[in-house]
Amino acid sequence: MAGPRAYTENTYKRLFGLSRNICSFPGCEKEMSDENSAKHSNICHIEAANDGGERYRSDMTNKERADYDNLILLCPPCHDKTNDIERYPVDVLRRMKKDHELEMRRRVSFGQVLNKRPSLLAQTITHICNVEIEKYKEHPVTNSFTIEDKLDYNQVVTYRPIIEELRVYQAKLNKLYIEIERDGNGKKAVLLRNISNLYLKIKGEVLGEDQSHKNIQDNADKLIETVERALHDLIDKSFNGDQELTYEEVDFAVSIIIVDAFMRCKILEEPK
Repeated sequence: MAGPRAYTENTYKRLFGLSRNICSFPGCEKEMSDENSAKHSNICHIEAANDGGERYRSDMTNKERADYDNLILLCPPCHDKTNDIERYPVDVLRRMKKDHELEMRRRVSFGQVLNKRPSLLAQTITHICNVEIEKYKEHPVTNSFTIEDKLDYNQVVTYRPIIEELRVYQAKLNKLYIEIERDGNGKKAVLLRNISNLYLKIKGEVLGEDQSHKNIQDNADKLIETVERALHDLIDKSFNGDQELTYEEVDFAVSIIIVDAFMRCKILEEPK
């Protein structure tokens, strides 16, 4: 049976890719690896790999212990700091990891990413619906509400800066959808329906019986994060070792799909 350190290739790629190869501890900018070695990096378990370790939970499986959600990338000195379980309990480390990933996204010039790899969206979307996107011009989406309306209505906090920044790319994706509909292949409807069903399933799991709008507001960022993770898992399986794109690039493309689905109200609730 696989042990608590049996990390998959996708887990490695996701950890180093979303952390941008930088230690996740606040204020630390140490690079985790270079072309020669990864001696400055520790793949750390948020809930310990073995009994007796920090924050160990006995009812976890080894697969859960070795999963991306339970891991954080730290340099050795910062790893030592997190051994203080009073100061760094599970929720603090999870928040540290997510804050770091979001900060790494904010540092990226998305325009430069697309200029460097103009076919990025095409390559990513192809894995979902097998069509090209780079030949399509922008076509804005018309909503009866603004993006600020929806962010405020659902009380999105953590993901707000990312959604606000990436909304400018929704027009290109919308033009693609229009061309898909003209072809009559139904791929747009399948993609959006799958995202909607994914969100409804996750909403049930996260919120339980309390499906009130207040509970949605209280868990808005967690809902987006969980949908994002699930979509990454689906695309990981579709890519199946594709080496053309880096994980950072895939993450950018997935974020655009998330923002588009958010504005189409496939994720979170439409403002009343």
